[in-house]
Amino acid sequence: MKNFTFSVALVVLLNVSTRAAMSPESILPINTFAVATVPDLNAARQLFKADPLCRMWNDPSMAAFTGKIGKAFRENVMDRIREEASVDPIEIWNLGQRQVTVALTHQPGQSSPGVIFLVDSGKKVAELDRGMLLLREALVDNQVEHKRLRIEATDFLRIPGPGGKEAGFYLGQSKSIFIVTNSELLAETLVKNQKNPKAKTLKNNATFTVQYKRQFEKAWMYGWLDFSTVLEVVIDEIEKRRDLDAEPNPLMPEPQRVMEALGLTGLKNMGISGRTDDGGTFLEITMNVPEAARRGLFSMIAPANKDAGPPPFVPADVVSFGRLRQSTAHIWKTFVDTANEITPAAAGAMAFFQASVQAKNPDFKLKEQLIDTMGDDFIMIEMAPRGMELEDLLNPPRLYLINSKKPKVTLKAIMDLISVVIDAPPEEEEVEGRTLYSYNFGDFVDDKGVSVHMVAVGEYLMFSQDLNAMKEYLDGPKKGAKPLTELSGLNQAAQKVGGVDGGVFGFENTKIMARRLFAMVKKNPDLVSNAFGGRLQGIDPVTGLPVQEDRFGEWLDFKLLPEFKQISKYFHFSVIGVKADKQGIRMGIFMPTPPASK
Repeated sequence: MKNFTFSVALVVLLNVSTRAAMSPESILPINTFAVATVPDLNAARQLFKADPLCRMWNDPSMAAFTGKIGKAFRENVMDRIREEASVDPIEIWNLGQRQVTVALTHQPGQSSPGVIFLVDSGKKVAELDRGMLLLREALVDNQVEHKRLRIEATDFLRIPGPGGKEAGFYLGQSKSIFIVTNSELLAETLVKNQKNPKAKTLKNNATFTVQYKRQFEKAWMYGWLDFSTVLEVVIDEIEKRRDLDAEPNPLMPEPQRVMEALGLTGLKNMGISGRTDDGGTFLEITMNVPEAARRGLFSMIAPANKDAGPPPFVPADVVSFGRLRQSTAHIWKTFVDTANEITPAAAGAMAFFQASVQAKNPDFKLKEQLIDTMGDDFIMIEMAPRGMELEDLLNPPRLYLINSKKPKVTLKAIMDLISVVIDAPPEEEEVEGRTLYSYNFGDFVDDKGVSVHMVAVGEYLMFSQDLNAMKEYLDGPKKGAKPLTELSGLNQAAQKVGGVDGGVFGFENTKIMARRLFAMVKKNPDLVSNAFGGRLQGIDPVTGLPVQEDRFGEWLDFKLLPEFKQISKYFHFSVIGVKADKQGIRMGIFMPTPPASK
């Protein structure tokens, strides 16, 4: 009989310990309107360890550099926490085995949201038990005001918040899940949801379910926001605070009118997710604003479904490339309509602006000479930094190209606009049979002064702050230069973000930038400290602020970095694509796993 009883108990224990983890949507209340979660922290940890940058950090060649940072972190942060708080942060971190979730809920008639924080300890439930016991003892020992209570046969602690007796947080443990909420009702609901598989939870929210199946189902992390609920609360608050006796001001836009004009009332919900496999990591951001309700900002940012891939003249050695296909006329009309809808004063401001330009050139017509002549193609090309200073890294050579139906007319209109700011003609220079115009804005933009150069090239206008970059482009491609379209792996990566025909496409070569960054900091180890106006004085582990003399070297010593070729295999490139369809706007970012690191 004893053996039988022992066997039954063992089976029960095994069933408890191997029970499938409860997913966030299965425990969160149905009125949840915002959630950010890692559904399985252990799985996410494994993906993080396999990430190329994490592997680079742990590469033997980086040991001297990373070891110094690790030592400083242990001595200045971790040991201090252990000494003053009598807890081990590593143990707390290891308690999270399954989901880690933050969520907000909304009760009708309430402006303040319900707050939820969940951590599932999984098989480390015994450690969580011990942690809760230590927490209760610490509250008693330190005479912290609190109250112990039972909610659905589960122990909870109520700790008053700074907002008074009504404010506070409820902390409890239901099976393997650590729960923190700002409401006793929420605490009760969460415990009930965990015990009852048939309870109405977030998975029963039809709007969330559609998004979950479309985007979140295989994600290692996701976030979701029901924006219509946010908008409802905001509008209710506006109405509550409205002064009915106040005299209406025709020039002061109504908040609700502003939201409608900007298109915010058409945004239903938003989602963000991350998925990783052997091919790489894919991040996706969606804005569910139906085409029929798309106006204002969303009408402007929703690209046309046109080819946005790299043109043949973009070389493969660029650091980054970006292209947007959107009609200038559409952007302008939407902007004007939105501004006029927000306030009647917008039309007057636009007329005043045009009159200011016409004071210099009576024949100037903004719409006819500028807006209507510009096309639907905007391109940005960035090259590697030229110098070895931080300023060079932050401001690499960039070229901007704008398609135009009448390049010379468009260029003249832009020069007329500049004449309002600069009362001097541009410098002119003939380069490869084209007239290049240069303006020096002096300290109008910043203390160092900014020069802008522009030229008409075929069907494009080209702008740049780097004169040499512009001249190099006009000289034509270097002998043997390969176009970006022929870069190995680019086409496959582009398909991950929906292809290049969605109207927006971008590319960034992280290897080129990392190589230059490594070279810079190895040549000038004080580069970062000098950027703070002198040598840093160390870092306070509590405030994160520089303190004391000669502490910076305890953390970072760039002289210990290896040669870039030793870790170059961990760097590759990333691509970004945006597409708009009848349901909404979707942006994808894909970072392929570097082939050499596999």
